[in-house]
Amino acid sequence: MIVKKYAKEIVILLVSLGVVIGGYWTWQNYTYHDTKQPQQVLETKEKTNDDVVLIFHKTGCPDCKQVVRQINQAIKQGQADEYVIVDTKDSNLYEKYNIIEVPTAIHLRDGKEIDRQSGINNLNKLEKVIHAAKE
Repeated sequence: MIVKKYAKEIVILLVSLGVVIGGYWTWQNYTYHDTKQPQQVLETKEKTNDDVVLIFHKTGCPDCKQVVRQINQAIKQGQADEYVIVDTKDSNLYEKYNIIEVPTAIHLRDGKEIDRQSGINNLNKLEKVIHAAKE
């Protein structure tokens, strides 16, 4: 039988496929997906009536690592027109928005702050800001 002849190769292929899918799922759910050129995105969105949620995190921050999956899920369920994710290590935007604790989510409309939540003490409030429910 041909299946018995290639059984080892089939098993190796299936295990490899499982590793690739698992790796992608882990990357998708447990990694912050930083926005490229966040300053330019924010400047563009300031001129519109769009809802923007700005999320600050820091590479290596234990609190940020603890809630990354919940934040990514909230983004997927959110209603904002744009999500801008910024690592404070790679950008000076944290100074402009007076970020003193990460993770921090800020809901903006017309470039003006509507709501803000920092830290992980109240994850429900953080998720509420990320959802950016429109009135």
